Amino acid sequence: MLGGFLQLLKNRSMVMLSLSSGFRSLTQGALMAFLPLYLANNMGYDVKWVGICMFAVQAAGFIAAPIAGHLSDKMGRRQIIMGSFSVTAVVILGMIFAGGTDLFVLLIALLGFFLFSIRAVMQAWLLDATPKHMGGSAIGIMFGSQAVAQAIGPYTAGVLADSYGIMTAFYFLAFTIVLANVFVFFTPMSAKDVKA
Repeated sequence: MLGGFLQLLKNRSMVMLSLSSGFRSLTQGALMAFLPLYLANNMGYDVKWVGICMFAVQAAGFIAAPIAGHLSDKMGRRQIIMGSFSVTAVVILGMIFAGGTDLFVLLIALLGFFLFSIRAVMQAWLLDATPKHMGGSAIGIMFGSQAVAQAIGPYTAGVLADSYGIMTAFYFLAFTIVLANVFVFFTPMSAKDVKA
C-alpha cells in the first residue's frame, strides 16, 4: 500500500493536477464565502437576491459541466482546462472593475459557467495519467488537496479582506486561479491531448 502511494507521488501528472485542483478549489471555496458578503454588504442585496445570485453560479456550472466533459473528450483535457481557468481569471478581474453594477451579477453567472464546470475534466485527466489499479488512490490524493485548499482559501481571503478591503480578496482569487493554470501548463500531456 505504501509502495503504491509513493509510486503515485512520483507521478508528475498526478502531483501537478492535484496541486492545480487544490488551487481551483481554493478559489471556488473563497468565492463562495465572499460573494454573498459582497452582494449583501457592498451591493445592498437582500437575502432573496443573494440566494438567486448564488443559484446562478451553481446553475451555470451545472449547464457547463457536460459541455466541458464532451469538449475535453474531443479536443483534449489541457485545452479545455487552461481555457476555462484563463477565462475565470479574466472574469474575476472583470468583477473587480464592475463592482457595484448590474454587470457584476452577470459576471457571477459567467464565472460559474467556467470555474464550476471543470472539476470532472480534471478527474478524467488524472485517471488518464495514472495506472488503472491506482485510480481510486489518485482521486483520493486529489480530493485531499482540494479539502486542504478549501479550508485555507476562505481564511486567507478573509485576512486579506480585513487588512486591505474586500476587493483585495478578489485580486487574490484571480492570482490563485492563474496559479492553478500554471500547474496545468506544466502537466505532461495526456493521451487525449496527443490525439487531439
